[in-house]
Amino acid sequence: MPLFRKDPFGRAWVLLSPERGLEPSAFGSVPSAPERSPLSPESKDRVGPEIAAVRPAGSHSGDAGWRIMALAHPAQLVSSRPTEVDAGVELFQQAAAYGHHEIIVEHPDARQRLETMPVEHLTEVLRFYRERIALAAARPGIAHVQLTRNVGRAAGAVYDHPYAQLLAVPVTNRWVEEEVAVAAAHHAAHGRCLFCHVLEREIAARERVVTQNDAYVAIAPFASKTPFETWILPRHHGSSFATVASNTLPALAELLRAVVRAINDALDYPPYNLMLHTVVEEGRPDYHWHLELLPRLTNQAGFDWGTGFFVNPTLPEDAVRFLREALAMQEVRA
Repeated sequence: MPLFRKDPFGRAWVLLSPERGLEPSAFGSVPSAPERSPLSPESKDRVGPEIAAVRPAGSHSGDAGWRIMALAHPAQLVSSRPTEVDAGVELFQQAAAYGHHEIIVEHPDARQRLETMPVEHLTEVLRFYRERIALAAARPGIAHVQLTRNVGRAAGAVYDHPYAQLLAVPVTNRWVEEEVAVAAAHHAAHGRCLFCHVLEREIAARERVVTQNDAYVAIAPFASKTPFETWILPRHHGSSFATVASNTLPALAELLRAVVRAINDALDYPPYNLMLHTVVEEGRPDYHWHLELLPRLTNQAGFDWGTGFFVNPTLPEDAVRFLREALAMQEVRA
């Protein structure tokens, strides 16, 4: 039975899911990708049952022709039904790991990548994300919905196919919980959103702005945890991605695609993780949803684990210069 256990020495919850077993990438080398992806429409070994899909009008579940599809994750981290468990006592708190876990297959063609998809299709993917997040957040007992993309084996990718994972759980993850607490304190002290405040300063200074358009801004965070860490934030305040305006999604698709292309050009296609930070509560004045892209260029060693410090050998201002040059080359090639 999957369990959440709270670290008695900190605020973090740990998800224990022994039934899941080890995925192919857990230890040792990973087998090369099969000639036919198990996430492709023609695969007879689909990894999980279809939950939802974007498909032509009149077609049905199981039919070919889908453009985007949500599948039940074959290695469920959580139980789909609430289960009674011993809540533990004082120092040792635990809870049933109830929730929802799915794979979002972003394109039927395994050769496609986020940065090669037409803006129209990527916009459709973002709209599908929004719908799936809203539905997951509406489930009883859900406190947090996490959407992630792992690209490359070193970043945890299991399938050689464009896909994302969505996990809805009854506890908030450590990073978002910390962001929410800090943002709430800032709002209480200054009467405004911390993210809006930082974004206003970054846009004015331009020193760490990678690129921007009318609706979104990509920045290298002032205290970047890893080399070339990049955040994408909406210019206009919004706490939940589930309520993002449809008319801004093409701009998000364009900016996201440009940033990923720039990172690929500057760093020769590194593995990376793309994570959506959002909350389930709509209309919060103190939190601001955003995307975080972390290229996997360094490994955390004993010093990092022992101190909790992230050691970043690249100044964010230097990373921005490299990425701007890559973006300029994109315009030349266009």
